[in-house]
Amino acid sequence: MKAKFAGIQYLGDSGVTQICKEAVIRLIHAGEDIKDVKILTFEEAYLHAHALLLTLRYDIQVIVKDGFASGYNGEAPKGYAFVLNLLRNYTDNINEFIISKSIFERISSSSLTVKDIEYINSINPVRPARWYESAYTYKERERSIFSEFPLTIPMALLDPRLIELALEFDKNPDNAIMGAYRKLESIVKARTGLNNENGVKLFAKAFQGDDSVLYWENLDSGESKGRATLFTSVYMAYRNNRAHQEPRHNLSDDIREFILINQLFILESEAVVR
Repeated sequence: MKAKFAGIQYLGDSGVTQICKEAVIRLIHAGEDIKDVKILTFEEAYLHAHALLLTLRYDIQVIVKDGFASGYNGEAPKGYAFVLNLLRNYTDNINEFIISKSIFERISSSSLTVKDIEYINSINPVRPARWYESAYTYKERERSIFSEFPLTIPMALLDPRLIELALEFDKNPDNAIMGAYRKLESIVKARTGLNNENGVKLFAKAFQGDDSVLYWENLDSGESKGRATLFTSVYMAYRNNRAHQEPRHNLSDDIREFILINQLFILESEAVVR
C-alpha cells in the first residue's frame, strides 16, 4: 500500500544551520502564534541531530529541517541553543522526542507520512527534559536574542501618506527620511497658510500656544503642549542635524527616526483647525 504523505510545510535546508535559524526567525517576525514545539532528535554515537515540528495557529504544523545539533561545539549546537532561547519566549510547550533514522531521513527529504506524524504524536517526550542544558549553552547573553531579527519598517503602523517613501526606504533611507520631513512641512503649510515659515518656527506657530492654528480637541493643556513640543523637539534633535551632515548609514537608527516622524504624521492627522 502506498504511503500517504503528510500535508505539512517544510522550512529550512537539511544540515544548514543558518537557514534553519532564519526560518524560525521569519515565522516569529511575521507574527505567527507558536503553540507547541516538538524537538525531533535522531541520536548518533557522538552527537544528537535535531529538527523541529512547530504547531501554529489553527493547528497548522510546520517542520524546520535538521539544521541543529547538540553534543559538540560548532555552529549547529550554537544555532540549536539560539532557537531554543528564542522559542521559549513564545511557548512553554517545548518537548523533545527521539525518532528513528528513517523518519529523520524523511524529514530531510520533505517526505514525512501521515503515519510518521501519528507516531510522533503518540510517543512520550524525553524525561527529564534535557533541552534546557542546550539552551543554557547560548553564550551571547549580553546581546538581545532578537538582535538577529531583520531590520524592517512595520508597514501596518504607518500613516498612509508615508507608504510610498517607506517602499523606497531600503534603497536610500536618508532620502526617505528627509522626504518625510519635507512632506510633513508641506502638509502643515497647506493646512495653516504659514507658507513663509519653515521647520521649528512653522511647527511652533502651527501647534504651540493658545492661539495656534492647529490643536487637538478634548485634551488638557499639558497634553496639548506636550504633543506640540514633540514637533519642534524632533526637528531640533534629528532633522536639523541630518540636513547638515553626511548620511550615517546606521539602519537601526534610520528606522527608529522614520517611525518617530510617522508619529508626527499621526498627531498632525488628529489635529483640527482652530
